[in-house]
Amino acid sequence: MALRRPIASCALLLGLALGACQGNPDSWGTGVVKQSDDFGDYSETFVSIPKPTAGPRQFQCAGPFAPNTTAVNIAADFGQANVVTGNIISPDGSRSPGIVLLPNDPALSLEVAWKDPAAMAAPRRVAFTETSAWSVNGISIGSTVAELERANGRPFRIQGFGGNGGGVVADWRGGKLANIGAGCELGVQLALSATAPDSAQARIAGPKIYPSNDPGIRAAAPTVGVFWVTYP
Repeated sequence: MALRRPIASCALLLGLALGACQGNPDSWGTGVVKQSDDFGDYSETFVSIPKPTAGPRQFQCAGPFAPNTTAVNIAADFGQANVVTGNIISPDGSRSPGIVLLPNDPALSLEVAWKDPAAMAAPRRVAFTETSAWSVNGISIGSTVAELERANGRPFRIQGFGGNGGGVVADWRGGKLANIGAGCELGVQLALSATAPDSAQARIAGPKIYPSNDPGIRAAAPTVGVFWVTYP
């Protein structure tokens, strides 16, 4: 996210510092533009970096999240104060160095694990929260199986429910969600409603792989509970 330079008779832009914005829920932070002119006079201009408020945020494997991006690139777009380094938990329970973007905003927060943890470069996986406002190719938290099929362009396969991997999409069957751009793939784990009948849940439990148009899947009506993006 670029900050527009204020109108002034300035010869040199000395620097940009980003800090947390206190008490403003509609801002990602405050940019400080430091300038001096030909006569050595020095000035600072404070510019608010607005937080997006419209609809689900569309995630793409491009721009700050391109396959060749780095933690520095992401911080340049969102502000260093909004990027926290730490160990990211992978689906298998292992931990690896990564970053958490916007950790204080559950609707916009996401985690990035790296292929090159030492350089914090080249994303391996981006994971979203269970209350995320982000969407990927129109898919977001709460999307139905029918909506997933439409976005994918065809039915897909789902791992049976129960256990840590229950409800995970096992295979997009060559559909559109297997490559959402730049070779990235959408990962999804479906969740069953607490009001789903026990008989419907029992029909799709266990280690078996089910087609998304299976009558048992349709009867249980699971929805997207969590999703992530993996990089090639």
